[in-house]
Amino acid sequence: MNLFVNKERNYFVFKTQEHNEYLEIALYALVLLFIPLFHSHQLIVGTIVNALLIKSALNHSMKKMFVLAFLPSLSVISTTLLFGSLTEFVLLMVPFIWVSNLLIIFVTKRLFTEKTKNYFKSTLIASAIKATFLFCSVLVMFFIGLVPIALIGMFSITQFITAESGSIIVGISKLKKEKKFGLS
Repeated sequence: MNLFVNKERNYFVFKTQEHNEYLEIALYALVLLFIPLFHSHQLIVGTIVNALLIKSALNHSMKKMFVLAFLPSLSVISTTLLFGSLTEFVLLMVPFIWVSNLLIIFVTKRLFTEKTKNYFKSTLIASAIKATFLFCSVLVMFFIGLVPIALIGMFSITQFITAESGSIIVGISKLKKEKKFGLS
C-alpha cells in the first residue's frame, strides 16, 4: 500500500496516527490515576503502574509520556487506601517516587529502544535503578527523622518486585504479540 498518494492523504494518515497515540496516552493516564483508588494492595497497584510505565516507554516519546510518571502518586496521596496512616509520610516521598518513575521509563527506553539491548535485561536494570533510588531516598529520609521505619520495606524490595512484575507482564505480552504476528 502506498501512503504517498497525495499530500492531503498523508496528512490525514499522520493526524490519525497522532490522534490514536494521544488517545492511548490518555487511556494510560486514566488507569494510572484511578488504579490506586480501586485497589489497596501495593503489590497489585505497583505491578499495574510499572507495567503501564514500561509499556508507554516502549511505544511513546519521553516528551509525550512525561506526565504519566506523576499521576499514580498523586492518586495515592489523595486517599489513604494504599498506605493507610502512613500516607502523610508517603507525601514526603512523592518527589522521589516521581523521579523513580521517570528513571524506569528513561532507562527502559534508553537501553531497549535506543541501544537495542535485550528487553528483560533492560527492564531488570531499570527496575534495579528505580528500587535502589527509592531505597536510598527513604533511608536518607528515615535517618534524618522524616519518615518511620515502616516505609523502608515499602520503598525497597517491594519496589523492585512490582517493577519486575510489571516488566514481565509487558514482556510476555510483547512476546505473544510478536509470535501472533510472526514478528519474532
